[in-house]
Amino acid sequence: MDCVQSVYFSVVVNGQPGKTFNPSRGIRKGDLLSSYLFLFVSEALSHMIQKAVDTNYLQGLKISKQGSTTLSHILFADDFLFFLKATYINSHNMMHLLNSYCTAFGQTISMAKSSIFFCQNTPLVLRRSICSIFGIRAVEDLGKYLGLPTSWGSVKGETVSYIKDHIHQKLQGWKQSVLSQARLEIMIKAVALAIPTYPINVFKLPTSLCREIDALLAKFWWGQKEDETKVHWVSWKSLGI
Repeated sequence: MDCVQSVYFSVVVNGQPGKTFNPSRGIRKGDLLSSYLFLFVSEALSHMIQKAVDTNYLQGLKISKQGSTTLSHILFADDFLFFLKATYINSHNMMHLLNSYCTAFGQTISMAKSSIFFCQNTPLVLRRSICSIFGIRAVEDLGKYLGLPTSWGSVKGETVSYIKDHIHQKLQGWKQSVLSQARLEIMIKAVALAIPTYPINVFKLPTSLCREIDALLAKFWWGQKEDETKVHWVSWKSLGI
């Protein structure tokens, strides 16, 4: 970071430039160089954690009981996801690494935007101690990331049912009476069918859920409301929507 220098500014008054000065706030967030610098320093953090795992300074999570592969961290853009064994020593060592990283690169961890998720077998006393070490709150549900639930339950159909609910909410907000057949087709293809696009690329959705989504779209196409029944003159597969 010592090689990175900021620009100098000069205010022009009556056609004459004044004294030069450099900004005191550093590189702004929207600067084109900012994203590249962040990737450089985040790569350094990744190597620090990997080296700590290789030297048994940190203990990650074993992907399987028989295998030797250990998962310790995942980086995506400016988001970090760490996987650690819930122990006092692990927590103190991880906090030491984060503090060293922040001191070296001049960054600060946003505790308000961070959270810790424990497995069900973690004792309550240990959970409180680890949260106290990091200064981060514990959560029961990590919510969604990139439109997908972070935690998956044992029943996959129930986990991805939010896709159908989201499509249903979209369809309920549209009025078929003011839309032509061409506009209905555009709304279905461009908006409704775009909702499950990313989940489908990541997971194979259950066949029952796909049928339920097709049923919702077919009812919307033929103008069927919640409290009425209309004839579907052509099968949904024949329409090609």
